[in-house]
Amino acid sequence: MSAPVTERVRDRVPWGGSRILALLATALAIGAPLRTMYYLSDVVGDPTLFLALAALSFVGATLLARVLRPPLAVAVGAVLFAGGLGAYILNLSTNPAITELLSDTVALLTGRSLLQIAEVRLWVLSFAPAPVFLTWYFALRRWYVTATVAAGTALAFFALTTDAGVVTTLLGVVGIAATIGFGTLDTLSTDEPADLTKRPDAMTDSDGTERADDDDNGIDAGRRAVLEQLAAIIVVPAALSQVPITRDSLLSYDDESEGQTVEGSLFDAGESLSVRGSISLTPEIRYTVESEEPRYWRVASYDRYTGNGWVRTGNPRPYDDQRLDSPPGETRTLRQEFRAESTIGTVPAAWKPVHYSGEPSVSVSSEGGFQPDGPLSTGDTYEVRSELLVATPDGLRAAGTDYDDTTAELYTQLPDSTPARVAERTAILTANAENPYETALVVERWLQDTKGYSLDVDRPDFNVADTFLFEMDEGYCVYFATTMVTMLRTQGIPARMTVGYTSGQRIDEDQWVVRGLNSHAWVEVYFPGQGWVQFDPTPSGPREAVRQQRIEDASSDGSSPTVGDGNPVERYTPPDTSTPAPLTETNGTETEPTETPTATGTDTPTGTTEASDTDEGTELSIPDLPSREELTLGVVALLGIAAGARRSGLSERAYRAVWLRYQRRVDPETDVERAFQRAMYVLATEHRGRKSGETVRAYLDAIGADDRVRRLATLRERLRYGGEVSEAMADEAVEIADGIVSER
Repeated sequence: MSAPVTERVRDRVPWGGSRILALLATALAIGAPLRTMYYLSDVVGDPTLFLALAALSFVGATLLARVLRPPLAVAVGAVLFAGGLGAYILNLSTNPAITELLSDTVALLTGRSLLQIAEVRLWVLSFAPAPVFLTWYFALRRWYVTATVAAGTALAFFALTTDAGVVTTLLGVVGIAATIGFGTLDTLSTDEPADLTKRPDAMTDSDGTERADDDDNGIDAGRRAVLEQLAAIIVVPAALSQVPITRDSLLSYDDESEGQTVEGSLFDAGESLSVRGSISLTPEIRYTVESEEPRYWRVASYDRYTGNGWVRTGNPRPYDDQRLDSPPGETRTLRQEFRAESTIGTVPAAWKPVHYSGEPSVSVSSEGGFQPDGPLSTGDTYEVRSELLVATPDGLRAAGTDYDDTTAELYTQLPDSTPARVAERTAILTANAENPYETALVVERWLQDTKGYSLDVDRPDFNVADTFLFEMDEGYCVYFATTMVTMLRTQGIPARMTVGYTSGQRIDEDQWVVRGLNSHAWVEVYFPGQGWVQFDPTPSGPREAVRQQRIEDASSDGSSPTVGDGNPVERYTPPDTSTPAPLTETNGTETEPTETPTATGTDTPTGTTEASDTDEGTELSIPDLPSREELTLGVVALLGIAAGARRSGLSERAYRAVWLRYQRRVDPETDVERAFQRAMYVLATEHRGRKSGETVRAYLDAIGADDRVRRLATLRERLRYGGEVSEAMADEAVEIADGIVSER
């Protein structure tokens, strides 16, 4: 009764072995761009709507695959794409919106990240349905190559925008290759590939009986061949990425290059900043600055936090030599003149710059600062006039929380995957704070007091702020600033990560030397009616000590750089180690709020940069777990390697080698039989195998076997004809077999 039911179920399922593998590979191929789109959605908000839309696209493709012809399916995909595009254009703020769309498209195809687009969530929701629907529809119709075109186009787009990482891109490539390989085997195993009601592995022999072609050796060998090719796609680049000449190239799996400088980690990425691991300091002089007072020379800020880095949204606009807006609060003017001492691509200035003059042309960045249109050459000069905010603690305390919608939306953004414990810890620490200014002071002071400063750190695999807050004892400026901004945003306080240079070394009354090692990251917090105010959570003492030591090292080894017309900086005056106050003006001493103690004292790490001698060597190092993408690639690679081993006979030889040299004891009867078979295998390789019908005694006489082998044969005869063998006899048989194998 059950057998017919099983057969009826099997007849309704159109998938044989190759079919299932081909569809799994298709899911992998479209899964790579879906993974990227999920990441983009998570960064800017709740990805639930995106997941629902992707699921509906899969369901729609599954239902329509049986009834909709391919031309109509293409039309449905075109309608989905056009509808999404129309919805995106209608929600753009510019006029005309099509101009911004074309501008963004060109920028995306030339390497600009989607995260730099303000409406990235809407873009993902508009883009996702078409490739998902078309890929899955054509895979169900067995048009595998067409399915990979849809998935591959989406993957290629995200690779061009740099939003799909190396591992994700490779995962998609493996899925595409597997879809074509297994899909070809699937179409070869059926005479009617387009009929979804017929099992693809159902074939008919010449006598009319049905057979399963997927069990055919040719199809099975084909599957193994596909797996071998997939393993090569994964393993070869992985091996090449370990070769020194390719380690930092496009062939490398590692997105993080070792040995970066602070300056390189801050500015090489341009409009995006990836938080790196260990970095170094460079004493190279970048600028000389003439200014009446030292300031933080600001380069840029970043508003969108991705969990492992930062992105600056918006597009720069041409600078037309007009005065930019001043901060909304009371200000005073500061003039600065910069001279580039090396080729460099930034134009630092004190915040808030309002006017620029100089030979290098500049644009106005989205946050209202200046950025060069091209690199500055050695000797290039420019002048900036800035309006410095004049604020008082009382004024900032009274600023309130009446944020405009744009500021609140842009500068309180956090990835949806940000662990809730970040907000919980911040709320506990700042429970005594009565306003955003006091909250910022508490967080700044807490990070300065509880975290140590070090350039030698391991880059977190997941959320940087969460890891630094709960699992790291020390880090450098990028870690401190990222964590403070994240903590403030969990409390609804607009904040952004800012990068630039500290004031540098004073060499004259109004002149400062700014080096690469002065590269720094800090925090700016927004206050209604006042503007952006600077906070610096990085402990200044250890930071400046490291920088001064690097300057002295450069001086002692003769590599000290020069300024101006080649004049060396012969006398190195230690820089001011105090952090410049976040306020331009203050009214004397003030009482600061204190942080609320945490529930347990074990969460507060030491604030020193040196490890205790008593702790050295006592910590267990736990290796980082692979990501889901890396785990998937690893499984595919292992399957391919296993298929290759089986194809070459390596797995059989490995098994035989273990079987021959190691005998696990079971019981006397099994042990004697296994020992005899091991000895016969050795004799067969050294002489010849037993012929059909040849007795054991005749075989041993023919090859001239020694007494040990004959004794083993006698023990086996007792087992076969006597029925019983003792433990001692089994021990003797195993010992004889071990001796024969060891002499081989």
